[in-house]
Amino acid sequence: MSDDHSRSDRPGNASQPPEDYWRHPGASQPPSQDSFSDYDAPPTAGAPTAGNVTNPDPQAAPEPQSSLAPQMTKGRRSTRATIAAAAVVLALVSGLVGGLVGASWVNRDVSTTSEFGGQLPSVSDPTAEAPEGSVQWAAERVLPSVVKIDINTPTATGSGSGVILTDDGVILTNNHVIAGSDGSVDVSFNDGSVAQGRVIAGDAMFDIAVVQVEGRSNLTPIEIGSSDNLKVGQPVVAIGSPLGLSATVTTGIVSALNRPVFAAGDNEEETSVIDAIQTDAAINPGNSGGALVNLNGELVGINTAIATLGTGPGARPGSIGLGFSIPIDQAQRVAQELLETGTVRKSALGVMVNLGDPQRGALVTEVLPGSAAEAAGIPEGALIVGFDGRTITSATALIAAVRSKVPGTVVEIEWVQPGADTSVVGRGQLQRTQVELLEDLQR
Repeated sequence: MSDDHSRSDRPGNASQPPEDYWRHPGASQPPSQDSFSDYDAPPTAGAPTAGNVTNPDPQAAPEPQSSLAPQMTKGRRSTRATIAAAAVVLALVSGLVGGLVGASWVNRDVSTTSEFGGQLPSVSDPTAEAPEGSVQWAAERVLPSVVKIDINTPTATGSGSGVILTDDGVILTNNHVIAGSDGSVDVSFNDGSVAQGRVIAGDAMFDIAVVQVEGRSNLTPIEIGSSDNLKVGQPVVAIGSPLGLSATVTTGIVSALNRPVFAAGDNEEETSVIDAIQTDAAINPGNSGGALVNLNGELVGINTAIATLGTGPGARPGSIGLGFSIPIDQAQRVAQELLETGTVRKSALGVMVNLGDPQRGALVTEVLPGSAAEAAGIPEGALIVGFDGRTITSATALIAAVRSKVPGTVVEIEWVQPGADTSVVGRGQLQRTQVELLEDLQR
């Protein structure tokens, strides 16, 4: 599978799955006007494919049909001007609400008894410890391990988030958060201290980067969990620095798993394809690189993308309850390889697929010589509908699934013979093939 294809505008058809419209929210800067970006950008034509899956015909992508179609954006860095404006607005609103509430109580004879004669509930002891497994308990455990990352160069200014991996200052974040830096960033800790960090390495396709903080020790590493154990409906907590507001905690649930997301950054080099965790926990620009944790305070994902409603005038760049995180099982592997070698191995199936094809599945338009697909006997024209026990509904879904695996992994692929009626795929039509994924040497 080759990754050589051009960017194009994201399709805006609201009837299509959200995985076709993501972008990274990225660092806290003015939110990108693209529907989806690395913060939350759905897979679209021109997105980098996973493991030699490419789009030979980027123009085949459907034209936008609805201005309300969700679009993906990376949680990009927010500019200081934006943060300042947000702070002013927040202060004004808070003052107004506080004034109104205060005025409404000034002339009241306040008592602890309601109009109905019932005793008002007593306020709980604010010094009491939060019950284990609560949002408060999880937040207290995780906040010391989440940082704010600031970039300030002649060409880029903004902020994002990161998590502490080691007590001597190895930080995990999104690649698109540090992409505009000159190799040096400022890292702000939960205790208010600031240290300089050095970018060790990053990978745009996986949207993961690692930073080493200089001159710090005895930091609090985050506890690593497993994304493989997540269940839809499970409570999760997102922690980061949206719009530069450090140590912001939001809550939600796991809305979906294995959501294929094509997240577009500010340029071609920042695009990524993610087999994502979907959550309704609020994620906004500046959250990118921050933590998604379970109620045990264990890291299960790295927040990276959001869906937005349309582009242009009236577009809503903030959270609409469709946020996306890189599963920690993948993020941890990528980070470890970056620390050890500075690069990341990528799996390849060795086929080209048409990202704009409307068929249910991934239509193979070319099988590359010497590839895993050729060795397994998958022919040109085959429609791939299953991968490692998962249903494949689009080319992007196949790309994300391939990228989620380590080279050398053996998977079962389900496909339909060329020329077969694909309007209704019956079990009798399916071909099943064991394939050992090879390493993609082109990226």
